[in-house]
Order: sequence, then structure tokens, then C-alpha cells
Amino acid sequence: MRKMDRFFLSSDQWGEDPTLRGDEAHHCLKVMRKQVGDEIAIFDGNGREASARVCGVSKNETRLELIDTRNTSTVLPQLEVAVGVPKGKSFDLILQKAVEMGVNRIQPLVSDQGNVRFKNGEALAKRDKWQRILLEASKQCGQNHLPEVMVPALLDNYLRNIEPGGTRIVGALTSETKTLKEVIDGLEVPERVVLMVGPEGDFSAGEYERIFESGFVPVGLGELVLRTETAVVWMAAAVRFQFQS
Repeated sequence: MRKMDRFFLSSDQWGEDPTLRGDEAHHCLKVMRKQVGDEIAIFDGNGREASARVCGVSKNETRLELIDTRNTSTVLPQLEVAVGVPKGKSFDLILQKAVEMGVNRIQPLVSDQGNVRFKNGEALAKRDKWQRILLEASKQCGQNHLPEVMVPALLDNYLRNIEPGGTRIVGALTSETKTLKEVIDGLEVPERVVLMVGPEGDFSAGEYERIFESGFVPVGLGELVLRTETAVVWMAAAVRFQFQS
């Protein structure tokens, strides 16, 4: 499929009358200045994409005619990243790079030594903002599988409720670690890999103990101390490279 401007159309809208509405219609008509007869690309976030032709416009809607449709297969392993939320806009960068690395789920963590806390109601608003960042990154890089970002969770709550199974790896600054290569070399392609990275202040000793008890294998990330966002990209890229087909 040749490169075209991409727009998101949820799966339930791929029917006899596919239509962009709301923000996507506004972006198509007012920002990208698309007109009747122009061709665009659409995707549903679940692996499906299509070429489409604009066949009708109104103030809040862009009606489409689908030209061709194809499905992008799911890449294994499913990749989840649980990460301590850093200060400033660094988490936005993590989200953007997670899309490019094919991460499927991002769980923001609040931990003892992290510098970020969320007031009542703020966590949901943050999650909505972060999901929009994931959508925009998916549109830009051609990712057809839209990741999901979860509501920020306390580390202990996350560990208590973590989905069973999967290969679990934590980037650790503790003395006894393995290399990532030692952990993933020789593995059959797992269904799911969970990568955990601490905040700027790292996890506390007590948190590390509970993380290890939850089945996470500690890996070192080299002699240098990496920023949180760098560690996430480093680990995700290494896992994707190891299991690429």
C-alpha cells in the first residue's frame, strides 16, 4: 500500500457506510484539507487497514468508500511494558517509542521513590491524553496495532493483579543480575513478555524484593545508568530483535 495520510476508524465503523467523525473528521477536512475524490489510508487499531476514497463531506463527517482492505498479523510475543512514570514529557516519548517497538500494552507505575503522583481524577485524564499520543504515533509510523495505556497503578496493586503467565523481566540496578541475552536466548517465542523499568529514583529494596517474588528476572542494562525512557526502548528493541521472524 503506497504511503498516504492515515486516519483511525474504529472497528465498529467498518460497515456499509464507513465514516470518519469527530476529531478524525476534523483532522481530515480542516487540517489535511482532504476533498471528495482524495485517497487516504485508514486503520482500526486491531491490525486492519485499508485504502479509502473520500466520497462525501459535511461539517462533522467524512464519508468513505473502501478501495482495498488487508490485515496485519499479530507479532509475537505480545509485549507489555510496566514503567515508573518519569517527570516532565519523558513519558510521552516512552509512549511514542513503544508504538514504534510494537508494544501492546503500557502500564504506568507509581512507586516509593518515583517523583510523580496523581491526584483524584487526574489519573483518568492522564490516561486519555496518553491514549491520544499513542493514536497519533500509530498514524505517523504506520503501526496498525494500537497499544493500550492503562490507568496509573501503585506498584503493589499492579503486582497483585498482574495477568498470569508470560516471561517477566525487570531492568535492575541490583548487584545480582543476568544479561538480557542470557534470559531470552534459546527461548521458544513466548506468547507474552512483560518488561518492567523503574522510575528515575529506581525501585526501593523492598519493592525489588516483591518484584522478584512476582516472578520477574533481574537483568542488567550495561555499565552506564540509563534514563527511564532509554531503558524502555533498549529492552523492547532487544526483545523484538530476538524474536523477529
